[in-house]
Amino acid sequence: MVGVALLVAALVGGGYFAWRYLQSDSDPDTPGTQPKGLVVEDTESGIDYELPEGWVEQDSDDLIDAFTTAASNGSASVFAFYGDAMTGEEMSYTTSTIAGENSEYFYPFAEDRQILISEPTEVDGQDAYRFTWEVSSEGEVPMYGHIVHILTDDGRSVFLMGIVHPDDADLRTEIDAIVSSVTLR
Repeated sequence: MVGVALLVAALVGGGYFAWRYLQSDSDPDTPGTQPKGLVVEDTESGIDYELPEGWVEQDSDDLIDAFTTAASNGSASVFAFYGDAMTGEEMSYTTSTIAGENSEYFYPFAEDRQILISEPTEVDGQDAYRFTWEVSSEGEVPMYGHIVHILTDDGRSVFLMGIVHPDDADLRTEIDAIVSSVTLR
């Protein structure tokens, strides 16, 4: 449980980076801008995932220690990270806790919290857990999140999380496609 708390603390502590990155504009003339269909090869986490056109992979020197890779299009972002392996029973709790903690950071005064999907799944034959959620307040645009938690053969938990704020149906589709594209290296 201490490992879960440390992982959650590191991720919430990284919220400043994520908030700042969500606020930045993607510039196609900036180094790091990627072509359509770029596959992010995250050797540290041991995953790959595909970015749609218009997304920019964050330079690794700009990431906080908790994240191994990150990318954004200006209004939506994805973050990869990993931690110690957990049991299948811990996966649901840990995944929803990370989602909740990040929701509190990005949308601190949410009046309504909805779990949209919370289910076990598989990624490349490995046990995984998928969780999507929305937080909102009256008169405010909601925030959408999607995270997948994968248990690997080498004893780690790997996560890929996407956030759309303000929520947008097209960006939800992009986040869902990115998170669903994750494969193990």
